[in-house]
Amino acid sequence: MTDETHVHSQSPEDDEQERRTALEKSIYLYVEDLGLVVEGYMATMKSVGVPEYLVGKDKIVFGNIHQIYDWHKDYFLGVLEKCVWEPDLLAQLFIKHEKRLNMYVVYCQNKPKSEHIVSEYIETYFELGHRLQLNDLLIKPVQRIMKYQLLLKVCDILNYYSVLFVSLSQRAVEVMCFVPKRCNDMMNVGRLQGFETGVPLRATCHPQ
Repeated sequence: MTDETHVHSQSPEDDEQERRTALEKSIYLYVEDLGLVVEGYMATMKSVGVPEYLVGKDKIVFGNIHQIYDWHKDYFLGVLEKCVWEPDLLAQLFIKHEKRLNMYVVYCQNKPKSEHIVSEYIETYFELGHRLQLNDLLIKPVQRIMKYQLLLKVCDILNYYSVLFVSLSQRAVEVMCFVPKRCNDMMNVGRLQGFETGVPLRATCHPQ
């Protein structure tokens, strides 16, 4: 059997299985990348100290990423994993944690200032030997909040629910469109504040 024949013979159930497995892996990799920041960069800087020129700036670099990491590692990762296989729980999950997801808004508001500091010292300080550069890791939460709205579509929430749950699923989609919009707005505000204080913030964000 050729590879082409195998592709055509694969059932819709197999396609769905592969799609959900890939999604599950993506969730785990995201938390792993957050861990590289918190348990890698942040822990190293805390143990060895930071040079005088970075004192105080290190908190701006990382913002509240430790809160995002702790919440995902200790709670959200587990429930998201369950929802990948039980999509009827997904809409309720995002609605329930709408306020908690605002931690991403706080992170994005700080992000332009963080990018400016990292870009200034990336070659002289922030190369600590990890597999990804710090900028590559710090953009992950911005990309992830954009992807969470796609998670609803991947699991076909609007088609999966019965008429009884249509309003609930629609509300979940609204939440996961509104939160990323606020994140984007806050990043723009952060850039404007940077210009107002004389600090040029040149970074851009393109969700992947």
